[in-house]
Amino acid sequence: MRPHQKGFTLVELMVVIAMLAIIAAIAIPNWVQEVQQENRNESIDNSRSAIQQMYITALSSGGASLSVNYSPSLTTYTISATASGVSSTHTIRTPGGTTLYLDAPTASSVSCFAIDGKGFPTTTSGCSIPANLTYPLSWSVSYAGQTVPISVQ
Repeated sequence: MRPHQKGFTLVELMVVIAMLAIIAAIAIPNWVQEVQQENRNESIDNSRSAIQQMYITALSSGGASLSVNYSPSLTTYTISATASGVSSTHTIRTPGGTTLYLDAPTASSVSCFAIDGKGFPTTTSGCSIPANLTYPLSWSVSYAGQTVPISVQ
């Protein structure tokens, strides 16, 4: 007679490992998709916020500029007051890979854009007015291969 042994058999361990592998095969793609969707939503929301902040700053301080720094790991929007005697800077960050577009007849990515105290595009040091602008200005943001128009109200 064999003494009573404690523990799991190899078959029991293999069954548990197979079940964990099946669960992981189902869960990981869904998790990756959720992370991408959340980053896309964050890109859209933060891009919209940056444009709205630029308009608020311009109307309250006589002018503002929006400069965009693109990098693979982080996209940074910097909104600065352009009127003399006014010092105001706001920084908004979005996930890397975000690209902001100003939809003129041909969409062009924005690296610098300035508006005056009335909300109209203007030229400042480092920022020029893009050619062929149409009004009202329309904006869009691209993340992970998807470009989405954003409404700025």
